[in-house]
Amino acid sequence: MLRRLVVAIAFGALAAGCGDSNPSAPTPVTPTVQGIWSGEYTVTSCNDAGPAAGFCTAAGFTAGRVLPIRLVLNQTGQQLSGTSELGSIGVPVSGTITNAGRMVLAGSVTVPLNGFSTTFTLVNWDTAVAGTNMTGGWRMTIGVAGLAGNVVVDNSIRLVTKTG
Repeated sequence: MLRRLVVAIAFGALAAGCGDSNPSAPTPVTPTVQGIWSGEYTVTSCNDAGPAAGFCTAAGFTAGRVLPIRLVLNQTGQQLSGTSELGSIGVPVSGTITNAGRMVLAGSVTVPLNGFSTTFTLVNWDTAVAGTNMTGGWRMTIGVAGLAGNVVVDNSIRLVTKTG
């Protein structure tokens, strides 16, 4: 009985050591996204209800509007940092890139705009990188000091490629 138990434990240990691991399987490689990405994005929606009513139209963030974008990224492993330039607004960003090419970023900047302290925040940045092309989208919230609520702008990459 004891001998059977020892043999069963030995076979169990041997089977556990013979898993599906393949020492010759390739190690996943993180895509290199460092550099300059430029192109265009499309505003898919803009919500300016409440005290900010009329902002979307006045600022040109109407659904379907195509605007320029430029990303300047630095990369250390899977960690990213840099700047997302949306027209004349540069937003410092940081985030990650997965081995599958999924890029997640976030960032915020406060700038004076028409005499008001205005904060632009990028959230839900979720894009996919394949070679020198990027697809996906993000949300931008815009808040003005002293005004309740935020403007919420959803965006989609139209055409963004790595240019440098």
